[in-house]
Amino acid sequence: MLSADRLTLAIDIQSRSYRLLRWVAEGVEKGFIPATRAHEYADVSDAAFDWIDEHYHNIPSQFRPERPHLREFANFFGTYVTSSFDFLEQPGTRLHSPCGCYCGFCAYLVNAPHLQPKKLSKRNKRRAIDLMIDRVTALALEEDLSLDSEAAANIVQNHETRRSAAYSAYGYWLIKRTEGFSDGKSVLALWREIAWHPTGSPISGFRLRYKDFVDAEGCLIGLMQSASH
Repeated sequence: MLSADRLTLAIDIQSRSYRLLRWVAEGVEKGFIPATRAHEYADVSDAAFDWIDEHYHNIPSQFRPERPHLREFANFFGTYVTSSFDFLEQPGTRLHSPCGCYCGFCAYLVNAPHLQPKKLSKRNKRRAIDLMIDRVTALALEEDLSLDSEAAANIVQNHETRRSAAYSAYGYWLIKRTEGFSDGKSVLALWREIAWHPTGSPISGFRLRYKDFVDAEGCLIGLMQSASH
């Protein structure tokens, strides 16, 4: 099963990242642009780390990470901002950076009020299915259970177990993103498997809870154990 410590930390980082982006958006709308030095990084995680480190004491404590986890937070926040959102094409959208930095990360921060969730393609959704199959297969190996690729695919395609598979896969990638790895919009597709209704609208008030990940993986393990007897 997923590491309890790493998953708990990743859930906290995900929540703080959402609130931090909203705080930045409100600041931009009020005319406050967080000043920064120019970033020379090609990697958004490094640019995010530099920006958060520079403004650490200006960021409200409930939105910022604890110092020992600054790198994990920056890794996640960089991919969260750039992989989950696009600029909204409308008058007033700024593609320049009054803060003096023109890196991609700062461009997203400056345009925070104009961000909208990315649209997913069929390819993104198919890739999310592959990630779920991979995770179900890995979970079986972790629990020393026998499961072939066809059985793993059936679990993912079954509407009664698909959400559990999505939880397990999303939890895995939640942790990986704090380590600096991402699979782009396919991870956003996983998020919508658990946080959206099947009809295609967000679940009101949804939030990540550690217990839901544990319950999901427990369900998958129980199913695989029964199938192996």
